Amino acid sequence: MTATYGRVVLIGLCVYLASAGAILVAQGPAEGPRTTVWDGVYTDAQADRGRGFFAEHCASCHGADLRGGESKALVDKRFWSDWQETTVEYLFTQISRNMPFSDDGSLAGKLPRTVYVDIVAHILKSNGFPAGQRELTAESTAGVAIVHKDGPRDLPADALAHVVGCLERSGSDWRLVKASRPARVLAGGAVDTKQPLGDRTIVLRFVLTSLQKYVGYRMSATGRLMGEGGADGLNVTSVSPIAQVCE
Repeated sequence: MTATYGRVVLIGLCVYLASAGAILVAQGPAEGPRTTVWDGVYTDAQADRGRGFFAEHCASCHGADLRGGESKALVDKRFWSDWQETTVEYLFTQISRNMPFSDDGSLAGKLPRTVYVDIVAHILKSNGFPAGQRELTAESTAGVAIVHKDGPRDLPADALAHVVGCLERSGSDWRLVKASRPARVLAGGAVDTKQPLGDRTIVLRFVLTSLQKYVGYRMSATGRLMGEGGADGLNVTSVSPIAQVCE
């Protein structure tokens, strides 16, 4: 091999490796499994601090044992009804914006962020989620999914949810067929009326206006689930047409 030829080969190899490296950087590493509340996202010491803060600022409304009082419970079925399929970030945001309660709202959001985070750690521990080695922070709440240990499930009864589907009449019932899987409605969030149809049938309960002119339409409905995943229907708070055809 001549010196000139060797230099050409070496340059070509360098260009190839640089190109390959650029491709790898552009693609990035494969996305790993998401973090959940079962991965130990707070510490026991932090939850203990949070218990003290909760007793001081929250227990008078939510109960010393988090089982409710003047306001709703933060454990067990009520916890899952309100927070399943959301994130710890969403839980933290709602608490830090709206608590502690006062008649004129003057106390809401006034505690230090670290206090709110510690209170969230206490709530997580009270619901049986395991502690870990690192403290929860406002930043680390992002993307931590609140799901059951065996993974995502249909939303529980009484969760505020949204569905789209094709309107039809069945006896005395209005119902959505080809309905989407019920999606949780978040505080201050818009519903997705463009979500694809699914394979569910959701009975619309307590509809107060006639829907006759919308038979066959693609419809959007919001309300409280009756039964897990709306198995017993949707207690409707709003229903409106999306399109005159449903496909």
